[in-house]
Amino acid sequence: MTIFDTMILKKVSNEDVDFLYKMLEERDETVHVTHKEMPSYEMHKKFVLETNPYDGWYIILLESKKVGNIWIEDNNDIGWFIKNEFQNLGIPIKAFELLKKLHKRDFYIGKNNPKNIRACTLLEKMGFTIKSTSDNNKMITYELIEK
Repeated sequence: MTIFDTMILKKVSNEDVDFLYKMLEERDETVHVTHKEMPSYEMHKKFVLETNPYDGWYIILLESKKVGNIWIEDNNDIGWFIKNEFQNLGIPIKAFELLKKLHKRDFYIGKNNPKNIRACTLLEKMGFTIKSTSDNNKMITYELIEK
């Protein structure tokens, strides 16, 4: 049995607002693709509790400890963020396997800033291939087609 055998995806709820905001504070803005600037806590809270932005949004639990979050949008885009102290352990790979069981799709899309080399490498390890690069070279779109 490995530590990854204890991994659980828990739907995001109101009790996760603070955790998710702290994770936003950890993000490196130079490799970000979605946030241009840090939202206020109140804007973030409203986003989490009122907008229902994703088809599925989960807290990644490892041995009952919150280590990150992963989501999938209606258009099959996926994303994740892992707390700094738990990065470089391969957590998104296992979390994505669990996400695929909950949200079966014919294909999945991953979008990434090319400066975020670790995430680009991780998408490729997960089986994604480059589909396109934006004209301004600030985003690479990856695709994984399920067989």
